[in-house]
Amino acid sequence: MKFPIKLPTVFILVGMFIISLYLLIEVDYYSYSVTLTSSNDTPYVVIPSIGVNESINNKSIDYGVYYEPLSGLPGEGTVILFGHRTLHGSPFLNLNQLKSGDDVFLEWPGVGNVEYTVSNSTIVDASYQIPLYQGNTLFLITCYPISSDTQRLIIGSKYDNTTPLTNPTSKPNSQSSDAFLIIASLFGGGMLLGTFYPVKEDKILIFMATIALTILLIYAYFFPVPTDGVESLLTNINNFLSL
Repeated sequence: MKFPIKLPTVFILVGMFIISLYLLIEVDYYSYSVTLTSSNDTPYVVIPSIGVNESINNKSIDYGVYYEPLSGLPGEGTVILFGHRTLHGSPFLNLNQLKSGDDVFLEWPGVGNVEYTVSNSTIVDASYQIPLYQGNTLFLITCYPISSDTQRLIIGSKYDNTTPLTNPTSKPNSQSSDAFLIIASLFGGGMLLGTFYPVKEDKILIFMATIALTILLIYAYFFPVPTDGVESLLTNINNFLSL
């Protein structure tokens, strides 16, 4: 029996689809971050020792650093911030490198430039519910270990002082073009693959898939949608492949 599509081509197309799902998550993040940082009321978290200068939102952890709305305001109570270590801009990728004495700044319009000093780190189960009232402190929370959601890394920081927010170190989003670089990379890589693909009769399938997936990413940038379902699908795929 002769199959209309060569088996290697099937694997290539499936691989392209999976890669495009990962890229879709990043494109969605960058699309939202451009909108978020266009506002003068956007707060930032700045951690010089690990190169973090990220906007803070109260919508979703999928859009960068997420502020728990039930926690307090900086300098007035317990502040809790969440961030991913992988995907969604990976704002807390290197959070595990923080050590006692490192500085953390929250540039918060209406409050000021609030300075904290890292005091401790803790690893807990993912089911752990952090208390919301622990005094004038800041907690930065992310997944642990990297690329896993079984545990949480919690960095605790003590409040130092608040100064007027007259010269913030944060700046407008410098990643506004990254989504288009991602889309262009997918398109260019797909076209290159199609050009040099050895199975001549299947070249057209590679080209068609490249165009279709590129259109998908462009649409996702201008009309972003929640990517929870995409992440669940990727998790299921990863679990299947690890069997």
